[in-house]
Amino acid sequence: MSLSIDRLNAIFHQYETAPYPATPIDQPIQPEPSKLYQQTIATPYYLQHRRVVNPQDKVILDVGCGSGLTSLVLAIANPGARVIGVDVSPASIAMAQKRVSHLNGVQLEFQVLSAEELSRLGVQFDYINCDEVLYLLPDPVEALQTMKAVLKPDGIIRANLHSVIQRQHFYRAQKMFELMGLFHENVGETEEALVRETMNAMPSWVDLKAKTWTPDADGEVTNQVIRMNYLLQGDKGYTIPNLFDMLAAVGLSLIEMVNWQQWDLTPLFGSIEQMPAFIGLSLPMLSYPQQLELFELIHPIHRLLDFWCTHAETGLAAPMPFHKNLPAIHSSDRVHLHPQLKTPAVRDAIRESAQHNRPIAIEQYLSILGAKTITVDGNIAACLLPLWEAPQSVATIAKRWQQIRPLDPCTLEPVSDEQALKQVTDLLATLLTDLYVMVEKP
Repeated sequence: MSLSIDRLNAIFHQYETAPYPATPIDQPIQPEPSKLYQQTIATPYYLQHRRVVNPQDKVILDVGCGSGLTSLVLAIANPGARVIGVDVSPASIAMAQKRVSHLNGVQLEFQVLSAEELSRLGVQFDYINCDEVLYLLPDPVEALQTMKAVLKPDGIIRANLHSVIQRQHFYRAQKMFELMGLFHENVGETEEALVRETMNAMPSWVDLKAKTWTPDADGEVTNQVIRMNYLLQGDKGYTIPNLFDMLAAVGLSLIEMVNWQQWDLTPLFGSIEQMPAFIGLSLPMLSYPQQLELFELIHPIHRLLDFWCTHAETGLAAPMPFHKNLPAIHSSDRVHLHPQLKTPAVRDAIRESAQHNRPIAIEQYLSILGAKTITVDGNIAACLLPLWEAPQSVATIAKRWQQIRPLDPCTLEPVSDEQALKQVTDLLATLLTDLYVMVEKP
């Protein structure tokens, strides 16, 4: 039997005996807005096309859906979309079907299917989610090719790889337990108990324990954590260059890292004032793949190399990060709120802020790791209120700002059209950096 078949059998056994995630099927699911921000098709679609997409009637595939938790989050994040979850494990699919059997208003379906069999669905997808799967497969390139074959021309894939640099200590632990005879295909409760006994026996100063064994608030390390780290079958690590090599081999191109706000090199060298001139001059000369690679070498904080990609365009230049390539904002542009901000709770908070002229911190309502802290003056925040009803032109928002503050507080002169437009476009440019708003050209 080949190594790849052995590995696939081990992976199948692991998830057939213990479907993942193990969240109880009757537990209410209330995803954090930041999770929905990543899972809505609107976020990567805007990054790629600079257009706002409506998820209604879009078709979404969740590859390796496991017990269906992520599929459900995808359905919540994309109202009106049809979501199909597939997994090689019948036990996982059975759990997924039970999880959603009592829910109304979501188009969710599940099938037992491997990543290599996606063409059997007979569907072309707008969005494919392949979360926490690629790094387990013997050939991630083949899996990406299979997904690309069922992806619409403007479709988007979200996938991720384990970082070999960030996760190196767990690979040490896996090798240790392999040498001790625990890391094998039929991992079960006995092996989990032996891992716990072994790690607890180590003094806290032992390097492997210090860098991998992190009990929760109750002082425990759960069986799921042990399985997913110390005994994870098929687990492999990759680097940023590996990621770009894979995409090139398949004919896909990077749209952006899913958590792109956390890949900013600049803070790693202190403030702009403290940064050595050499660094300030050399960083802009690096391509985006080189910037990402440098970040990981310096500060490997990301367990996952989590990315969005799409069909590659022939001759397309190497991508640059969205936040360094923001579109200029003009009066005729149309402004949309990000779907995860467009809630009654956020609208009411803006109203209260405006009525009492109190600043409002946007990240209170949509917290994005690595995003800049944005505090908006209550008065100017009020000019955004119509966005909760419908998209507005920049000119309309600027006119509303003139009505809210008709006079310059210093000169008591009427605020000109140019002044109002400048203040509004400055605000929108700040919010656009992390897609709190999305600005479309006519």
